[in-house]
Amino acid sequence: MNANALINHPKVFRSDEEGIARAIEVLSQGGVAILPADTVYGFFASAVRQPSVERVYQIKNREKRKPFVIYTNEQKVRDIVHMNVYGEKLVTEAWPKALSLILQKQDIIPDWFTNNQSTLAVMTAQNKVVSRVIAEVSEPILGTTCNLSGEPEMKTAEEVFQFIDQVDILIADDSIPIYNKPSTMIDCTVNPPKIARLSSLTLEELQEIIPELDIDLSRRFA
Repeated sequence: MNANALINHPKVFRSDEEGIARAIEVLSQGGVAILPADTVYGFFASAVRQPSVERVYQIKNREKRKPFVIYTNEQKVRDIVHMNVYGEKLVTEAWPKALSLILQKQDIIPDWFTNNQSTLAVMTAQNKVVSRVIAEVSEPILGTTCNLSGEPEMKTAEEVFQFIDQVDILIADDSIPIYNKPSTMIDCTVNPPKIARLSSLTLEELQEIIPELDIDLSRRFA
């Protein structure tokens, strides 16, 4: 069953103007959405509404000690995290590729969201669905891979449809995920920065931007 075959379900929408507008409405009201990210399908929700965040933890069966990533864009990111020279360089030269950056959080993000940690991971998106959601929903939005914790990420609408009763909307478009694996993650709170998860982007690609960049998977954030 492909994505188009699911459209008859009342919670499933195409990635057109109607679907995107509905996703923005759902998320603005505190709902939980499944959207196609640049990487894989993901769960999305407000990062500042505790009931919404709790729903995503429950759906994924995820431990609370593993905070979610915030999806943002180059215009909003400085409201969410304290930028440093490495963060600025990577946002300017690497985004909107599939790259998550760990930085010190701003007060707009509640301490309960980060499990009382001072750091936060942020990333962006270039596809038409998630980029519009980021731009038009006023609250910070969390995003996390659509799967049960510890199980493989889901790459098709048919796979994620198993969660339809637990979410408020699914945007079905299997053409959007282009990496088919999670983002690479860099810890920018250390000098020099360290790759905490090596995935969509390679070390060589990123060393073209920050030559001193190295790998330390023990720093993995999420």
